Amino acid sequence: MRRLSALVFFAALALVAGPAAAQPRKPPKKPAPAEPAPRSPQEDDYDRHMSVGVRLFRANDFKAALAEFEAAYEAVPKSSPLINQALCYRELNRFTKAVGALELALSKHGAEMSEADKKEAERAIEEMKAVFGFVTVRVSPAEAALKIDDEEVAAPARDGKIPLTPGDHVIEASMSGYASKRVTVRVVSGSEKTVDLELAVANGTLRVIAAKKTTPIEVDGKILGTGTWTGPLPAGPHDVRAVGESGVGRVEIVSGGTIVLDLAEGAGFSPLPPVPRPPDPKKKAEEPEVKRGFYGSVNGAILFPTRHPQFFDQEIDGELLGGVSSGGYVGLRPGYRVHTYAGFEGLIEYGNVQGPANGTEDTSYSLSTIRLGPVLRLMSPGDVIRFVGTLGGGLAVHFMSYEGLDSETVCPGLDSKDCATNGVDFFAMTEAGFEVDIDGVLIGLSLAGYISGTKGMDDFDRNSDRVQARIQEPYENKLLPMVGPRIHIGYAFW
Repeated sequence: MRRLSALVFFAALALVAGPAAAQPRKPPKKPAPAEPAPRSPQEDDYDRHMSVGVRLFRANDFKAALAEFEAAYEAVPKSSPLINQALCYRELNRFTKAVGALELALSKHGAEMSEADKKEAERAIEEMKAVFGFVTVRVSPAEAALKIDDEEVAAPARDGKIPLTPGDHVIEASMSGYASKRVTVRVVSGSEKTVDLELAVANGTLRVIAAKKTTPIEVDGKILGTGTWTGPLPAGPHDVRAVGESGVGRVEIVSGGTIVLDLAEGAGFSPLPPVPRPPDPKKKAEEPEVKRGFYGSVNGAILFPTRHPQFFDQEIDGELLGGVSSGGYVGLRPGYRVHTYAGFEGLIEYGNVQGPANGTEDTSYSLSTIRLGPVLRLMSPGDVIRFVGTLGGGLAVHFMSYEGLDSETVCPGLDSKDCATNGVDFFAMTEAGFEVDIDGVLIGLSLAGYISGTKGMDDFDRNSDRVQARIQEPYENKLLPMVGPRIHIGYAFW
């Protein structure tokens, strides 16, 4: 009975003298001409590769035989090496390759084949194709390389149905920066299957530890966190920078691996020269570094009040008690910078103003003040020189005393030693100036202005020897402004 199998054709493909079994063609023996024609080196190579290939085939070393027949075809393209290649592919169970070799022999070398050989080849091709199964492979990304049974599939072949011989086949897709994916597919004759291979981005892990908790961590031009950042990144090179601490460095992320850059311990990467990036109109401007931390300063100022107590704005014994009054204060201000532009501090100060300086040594007053209260500090974001302004207020404890005045004029009914007033009032203050920041040391100069109430120093009863005496109002219950230069020296931990 005739076997409907490709094996029958392969037996017929021998086309050489010998037993009726599947055997490769030998190089034909040519009758010796009267005068031998000169042979080319390619023809000598052809005969040698064909002879060696036949011996290897008979020794069942089909892969080595296939290499020899391929070399013979490269030396002299003919149909015989292709038919012998088909025999090797059959023994290796690669029927699709066998069909390809026969189709190439028919299309390019059909003229040198006999009609009987052509018909046998066409019949074998038809019978082998009848046992094929077909697989359609859809790969994402589309640019990924595709292999079936470790053999790369070219782009034209992968766009349609890929013929495969019955059995198990390994299909694999791979691409740089993505995790490879492979599946095993069982094919039977006449089957059609679709295989989807979607590659996942191959990620590794990067952990960056900056020296400061507020330092922004930048990866590939994007701020991803501050202080310490850990996250997945696609495999491949990435540019990393700790803003304000390091230059731009490059790290190589490996799929499934973890890289730790501990900049606080001096580890990390070799800095690269900064690469200019084109401005992105859709990208918002990078936020400036936020500065926070404690600070403190010692303050001093010279103040000039704009008003005198009412007793020095009148003539006594023909003399006007006027002129300039002056004094100063010293104090402490601890604070905390909550943002690059703002901080809060506490104020505690002691000050004294004396006057007036009108050339009269015997007549004067002394106003001592203790101030307590909160202050809002506003500043520009400069690293070395910044503008500073403050707004604050609180309680002022006043102590007023007099020298050289008749107690009856100031304090009717009291002795001169008891002629003094004190009280508590509210005050408001503001300052504007600049400061220099040298490695945390703060030195600043500004213009300070104070406005204080005086009602606490005015009306109240004093019990002296059970005699109620009314004390005159020093500032007539009006506001007392003062202005003058201020200097501060401190240290910052931001």
